[in-house]
Order: sequence, then C-alpha cells, then structure tokens
Amino acid sequence: MEILIHLLGPLHPPIVHFAVACPLLALFALGAQKVFQKQWLGLTAAALWGFAFLAALAAGATGHLFSLSLGMESEFSIIPSGSIAQGRLQEHVLLGSASLLFSLLTLWAAVRTFQERPLPWKVQILVALISAALVGLTGHEGGEMVYGSEPASAPVSAVSPPEESTGKKIEKTNPAPSAEVPPPSPSGDLLSQTQNYRTHLVKMNSRPWNSRTHGHRWVNTYVSKEAVEAYEKSDPLPEGTQVVKESFENAGGKASGQSGPLYVMVKNSSAATRSTGGWQYALVWEKPVPHNPENIQEAVRWLPGDPHLNSCVKCHNHFKLGDYMGGIPEGFEKNK
Repeated sequence: MEILIHLLGPLHPPIVHFAVACPLLALFALGAQKVFQKQWLGLTAAALWGFAFLAALAAGATGHLFSLSLGMESEFSIIPSGSIAQGRLQEHVLLGSASLLFSLLTLWAAVRTFQERPLPWKVQILVALISAALVGLTGHEGGEMVYGSEPASAPVSAVSPPEESTGKKIEKTNPAPSAEVPPPSPSGDLLSQTQNYRTHLVKMNSRPWNSRTHGHRWVNTYVSKEAVEAYEKSDPLPEGTQVVKESFENAGGKASGQSGPLYVMVKNSSAATRSTGGWQYALVWEKPVPHNPENIQEAVRWLPGDPHLNSCVKCHNHFKLGDYMGGIPEGFEKNK
C-alpha cells in the first residue's frame, strides 16, 4: 500500500487535467458537429467521453492516494472527514464521485454512438454540459483547496545556503535549483527562536501519530499560544507564529526513544516571503540514525535559504487554504 501511495499518489494532479479536459473537448466537438454536420465530430465526442470515464476513474483512485501521501488523511476513507482543509477535501471528493458516476452515463452515450444508435443531439449536448460542469467544479474545488483564490506570486529564486548549515545528502536527493526557498530570516536564527519549545508553545495533539510526510516518524506539533485558536480552525495564523514538529523514529509500529529531525516554521511578513505566505523553514537533527529516508549522513542544521528545505516548502504549498498548515489528523487532536 505504501508503494502505491508514494508512486501513484503524485500522479493525481496530471491525471485530473485529462479528466477535466476530455468532457470539455467532447462538448466542443458536439457543438462543432451541429455547425458542420460532420459524423466524425460526433464520433470524436464519443471517444472523448470514453477517455473521460477512464481518466475520472484514475483520478478518483489516485486522489485518495494523494491525500494520504500529503498527510491530509491518516488512513484511507471513501468520504474524508469534514474537518480536513475546512471541509474542502470532503466537498472535492463528493463532487469527484458525482462526476465519476455521471461519466457512466456519458460512457453509455458513447457506446450508443459507436453502435450507430446515437442519442438525439439535444440529449447529447445536455449530457455534455452537465458532465463538463461537474468536472469543472471538481477541478476548481481542488485548485481552491490547494492553491487558494489569490493570484499566484512570481517565483523566488533559491539562495545559497547560510554558513550555519551543515550536513550531507546523497546526490540523488538534492532538490532542483529552481525550487522556491524562502530567503534568510532577518530576525535571526529560527532554531534559536524556538529553543525550549515545549515550555512556551502549546502541544496541539493528544498523542503522537505516524506521519508519512515526515519519514514515517511519530510526531507531535507545538504552536504559539496566540495562534492556537486559528490553528484549530485552519484560519490564517498571526505573524510571529512559531510551529515546531518534533519527531521520533519508528520502532515496530511505535514511537521509539530515538529523536528524529526537529522541524521548525516561523511566520513573518508575507511581503518578505510571498511565495510561502510569510513562512520560513528550518530543520535540525543532531544524531541522525543510519539508513534514514532522507539519507542524512551527519548532524545537520538547515536554516531558511538552505535548498535542502525545498521539500518542506513544496509539501506545505499544497495547504495554502489552511495557511500552509496540514493540521492534526482526525482523532489525534487535543482532548480527543
């Protein structure tokens, strides 16, 4: 299952484009058939409906895997909880399911066309309109959930890693130089700011959970006191918010006493780091275990501007709607 999640989950975004484009193109083909009176245009629409059904099926399957790979869900569910991403994930899944079910009708219409028993053109165009509208709404909901409604910002070039950063990765895990990384923090070392986090931050989960996106380690999340309510509601967090995620290596399906990386996020002015909504990232791991997933070979201290943090940025950018926060999985919240 884990192999499927990591291999097939990331295919969801490109597959969705086919699931959205095919019904729209089928609608245009039917419109053109009415104008030009060409039989091949009707056959083209039928073929596109067939492809749309297959794409919708693949998009639905990979979509569930994608939500698991991002940590939106801790376990597979046909209809996800309404607490995830302010209920947008649930809405997205329901719309996607409706699109898939309706694509069965378009598939039936396509079969009739190939059997030279096509439905009346007006019926076909109505079916095409509904199909295109459903997939369009589904795609729009997915885009809003991940990217929000604000216009995209211009990319920010990666900067050289700060002198304090140390550590090595094997060559194949180095991030691409074009990935976006927040520039160095003007307010000092993020790791120094979050020292003694257990005493001045609030623990947001009732018990640790195993996080796929953090190397299948067991994690706890701590948040600044003034940001607790906003964090629980997936609302924008105030500037100055500190978020720390401590991790522990997995041992037989349980958290061990061996510490994993300490992940740190601090929110500054969004004008300074527009591509990440003001968030800056840091990571420290004093005693890496052998053969860890990230292939970290010695003690590391990565501060904003270090390209090793690209993977953190890319993953959190999928949660723009919730101010770049993935939140706490259902059942692991405080007092649950």
